[in-house]
Amino acid sequence: MSITSTSTLSSPLARERLVSALAADPPRLDLAALAIATLNQPHLDAAACLHTLDALAARVQLEMERHAGHGEVLAGLTALRHVLADIEGFRGNEDDFHSPENSFLDLVLERKVGLPISLSVLYLEVARRAGIPLYGVSFPGHFLVACSAGDHKLVVDPFHEGEILTEEGCKQLLERVAPQLRFNPSMLSPAPVELIAYRMLSNLRRVYLERSDYERGLAVVDLLLMLAPNHPGELRTRAALLANLGAYRAALKDVERCLELSPDAPDRERLEMTVRELRARAELLN
Repeated sequence: MSITSTSTLSSPLARERLVSALAADPPRLDLAALAIATLNQPHLDAAACLHTLDALAARVQLEMERHAGHGEVLAGLTALRHVLADIEGFRGNEDDFHSPENSFLDLVLERKVGLPISLSVLYLEVARRAGIPLYGVSFPGHFLVACSAGDHKLVVDPFHEGEILTEEGCKQLLERVAPQLRFNPSMLSPAPVELIAYRMLSNLRRVYLERSDYERGLAVVDLLLMLAPNHPGELRTRAALLANLGAYRAALKDVERCLELSPDAPDRERLEMTVRELRARAELLN
């Protein structure tokens, strides 16, 4: 399945569904991920995707019974990895890592490849349904999942076929993906659903901007700003996208909001110049 044309892009639908997913008690990661997927496919069959997750979880539960003698947590992780990685073949898309398709849960379920974070969403939602206490880990540069096992944590890398990482393995991973950082155990803390959704959207924004796909990029940044309305970086990005699309008045509003939020911003002079330029362009539209 290919990415749809921009004419079918539906940010309002994605917004509505994302708001609903995050307003649930507790927030629904599966529905949040599917809300993001409607940016690409407004008519995706969410019920079919949820059914697929249910079916995978049922198979994991059967597999857990076979590993019951290994301890509940380890049995759960072993069964989860066996079904998703060994049998179904879910894996990281190393051949086409920067494809936007890797970020959409419906396509991950269909194509069985994805990013660390989209595959982590798959693991988390199958685990939740199977009763395995897995949680997301917003590890720098490479999303992971983990669970507590007594006084230590078991960390799993869905991108690399469910590999279980020790703390030393996490340190080595960090050296590869973010060598400028030093490992800290706090990097393995549970990530809330809102943060996972934000990080998924941030990946999409980066992909679309690198492709100069301003319309899709704008739809993504709109959702990012729904999650973080006063984020100065996202406001600047949306202003630039709006200006590129000729929406000068809307871009002006975002730049003025940046100045209001950060009157002492290091780039204040440039922002003020941008305000003047946008006002001039907006006046030409009258």
